[in-house]
Amino acid sequence: MYFHTHYFMDLRRPASRLELVTIVLSGLSFVFLLIFGLGCIITIPMRSGEPWMLGVTGLLLLLAAAPCMLIAQFQGRRREWLRCGGFPVQGQILKTTCHITVSYGSVGTRQRHPWTVLCQYRYEGQTYTVRSTFLWTQPTGQKVKIFLDPERPGQAWVDPKSLEYAVSA
Repeated sequence: MYFHTHYFMDLRRPASRLELVTIVLSGLSFVFLLIFGLGCIITIPMRSGEPWMLGVTGLLLLLAAAPCMLIAQFQGRRREWLRCGGFPVQGQILKTTCHITVSYGSVGTRQRHPWTVLCQYRYEGQTYTVRSTFLWTQPTGQKVKIFLDPERPGQAWVDPKSLEYAVSA
């Protein structure tokens, strides 16, 4: 039985664009509020505007990050529920996509772009498709384990541990 699972975003490996937006907005709000706090203690010279604008900007960014964080945590709890209580089925990878427009956590001169896989699975005579969360290593292979909600078989999650990955040099 599923009661409640605490889900916290992994800052090193975000699972979606929404988690990336949440991390960026939260980080920016922290920086603006930190500078505003320092401005209350020491005098910070500003070309134009008032120091309180930094605090207002930080609060607005925090207000923008809050719903993103709540939705991302709901999605994370849903994935955790599917992992723990979902019905496992065998799926087949239809398409592997590298999201070159998204770059996060670059190492030196090597950029890190996430991958996703589009998978197809059958349940009770129906065929469904599901896209994985961000994968931070290039997936290979054709078979994958998928966990689905038996009451709503279109709701599914691709198990990233069941994928094969390319060996990076």
